Amino acid sequence: MIIYNETSNNFINHIYENKIGYVLKKNLYKRMNKVVSDSELRSWENSLPQMARVIRDADLKKDTHVLLEYKLPSTQKRIDFIITGQDKKGKKNAMIIELKQWQKAKVAEGNGIVTTFLGGRERETVHPSYQATSYKRFLLNFNESLYTDTSIQLSSCAYLHNYIQNPTYEPLLDSRYTMYLKDSPLFFQFSDRELAKRIRETVAEGNGAGIAEAIEHGRIRPSKKLVDTVGSLIEGNEEFILLDEQKVAFEKVVSMYNRLNKSEGQKHAIIIKGGPGTGKSVIGLNLMSYLLKTRAYAEYITPNQSFREILRKKLVGSSGHLEVRDLFKGSAAYVQTPKDYFDVLICDEAHRLKQQGHMQKKIEGENQATQIIRSSKVSVFFVDDQQIISKKDIGSAKLIEEEAAKLGAEIHTVELESQYRCSGSGNYIAWLDSLLGYTDEKVDLEGEFDFKVVSNPHDLTKEIVEKRGGRLLAGYAWEWNTKGNHRELPKDVYIEEHDFALPWNDPKRIDWAIHPECAYQIGCIHTVQGLEMDYVGVIIGKDLGYDPGTSSLIVDRDEFKDKGARPAKPKKGQPDPLFDLVRNTYKTLMTRGMKGCYVYCCDEELGRYMKSCSNNI
Repeated sequence: MIIYNETSNNFINHIYENKIGYVLKKNLYKRMNKVVSDSELRSWENSLPQMARVIRDADLKKDTHVLLEYKLPSTQKRIDFIITGQDKKGKKNAMIIELKQWQKAKVAEGNGIVTTFLGGRERETVHPSYQATSYKRFLLNFNESLYTDTSIQLSSCAYLHNYIQNPTYEPLLDSRYTMYLKDSPLFFQFSDRELAKRIRETVAEGNGAGIAEAIEHGRIRPSKKLVDTVGSLIEGNEEFILLDEQKVAFEKVVSMYNRLNKSEGQKHAIIIKGGPGTGKSVIGLNLMSYLLKTRAYAEYITPNQSFREILRKKLVGSSGHLEVRDLFKGSAAYVQTPKDYFDVLICDEAHRLKQQGHMQKKIEGENQATQIIRSSKVSVFFVDDQQIISKKDIGSAKLIEEEAAKLGAEIHTVELESQYRCSGSGNYIAWLDSLLGYTDEKVDLEGEFDFKVVSNPHDLTKEIVEKRGGRLLAGYAWEWNTKGNHRELPKDVYIEEHDFALPWNDPKRIDWAIHPECAYQIGCIHTVQGLEMDYVGVIIGKDLGYDPGTSSLIVDRDEFKDKGARPAKPKKGQPDPLFDLVRNTYKTLMTRGMKGCYVYCCDEELGRYMKSCSNNI
């Protein structure tokens, strides 16, 4: 969706008459029912006059077109400025110009990352050239008008109109950004004439209306190139082969999608229930590949950002197909999506869905499950109620069924039982369920899965990290200090009696679970859910203990430090809902290992109890 599509002449007049803010504000409300914030209005009024001056100097024909605020579908991102027209050879062109009000920046760690002053403090963000390039690649891969009509050439650049280039050494031109600068050149405050020249060479002959129309109304769906890329990454990969009930679940979704094509109008919601390691993500990725090949408009949703990043990297690997990333979204991306905009939305880890996204305006009567069902003709939810670990998690199978029924969707349920994690040991999962009180049935631990209770956290680190290359995880029984310096993470997970201290995982490294520099960091439940490793070492804090007098597990509210996840205290005589959240947390952590899980318990009685139950005396 585009907020503004006018000739360059009209754009210049709107600037000179001081009407541009009013026009954009009016259009935004009319087309998106959104009220403009004061900061956004100031941003337009600061940047757009600078572009009007550049366009005036470029001496363009009057029917060159300017497009402002192109909203990338199912994202919160908008392209600042696009100008369309023909060059002197009659070639059709569209040029993306990313506008920035920055005044200075610094080089930062990470591919295409810089540091600049944003929102009242210094923050890490993407390089303007990377941002412009990524927007261009998004359009080339998802706007059908652009990838089918190859006569339209799309280019990109960035204009920092308040930024004076450092003549000695300019961080934004550092050699580490060469690849992005080559694709999307950078223009500074005093290089506006160079920008005007580039615009003149690209679109000076006008005739931009048809090009602008094609971009604004181009159908949004992945290109064949992108579809073929996803298929090639999945097909032939043994990790993504479907077995038994995985195949049943896959075919159920395919059948509902095919039925949709035969009888328009009927929504379908498929709920696929499965515990840890039942292959939910394998089914989801196979579905993505199949649906894209049929030309369906589908996206893959994961509420957990770390899980989303690992999925992307697992799929993309070192192939460099960065466009694949745009098919993976967070669960807050569908607040303003029109009804039935997507053919299929696949939501993995649906139990982590929330009432609403962070910092988003609440829509009356809707939650994230509602928004996903509303936005798609077929919605698929992978759910495990026993992995709900916060009071904010609302995505139970029951709630999804209720929301689907409200929207008139036909509901289908599939259950997964076979275990493909934990050495394929269904016995370990059954034993863990017995240990944590999910079932009254007594189960003896046996089989190939390597489970052990260790006596101190140093041994845990040695066995898991140093010997087996695994990762340490812990329950939320320690505060998370966000005030550490940039060079060293604070060692919040501190066990005094063993003189043991390590930091929580680096929040800036959402790929911490696979990054070699993060080996001696401890994974939190909010970043590990959905992930898997060969070996995990789990530190069980004092939030979970064992009372030998009553032969039962106990939860200590004072030791549970995740205040945002902690439910209110129950009324007298009622069970504490925190009990389920804490044991769900530890079941989730203890089922991340493919080959083995070692455990250290801060509560000595719990350690003795777990040893006795596992014959690990």
